[in-house]
Amino acid sequence: MSTDSIVGAMVGMSMDKTQMGIQTAMVRQQVQADQQLVDLLATSAKSAPAPGTGLIVDKTA
Repeated sequence: MSTDSIVGAMVGMSMDKTQMGIQTAMVRQQVQADQQLVDLLATSAKSAPAPGTGLIVDKTA
């Protein structure tokens, strides 16, 4: 192998490594955003009124 082909292969591998790192960071951010949404939905589900509550208006109050 010539030096040029070795250098070319190393540059290609370095670019692949950089691209993989960027993709990993993007997936990690998407997972965090999804987890925040799940947490938000879980919190709102816990704080929801009990079933049957709020169906009748109390006009005597």
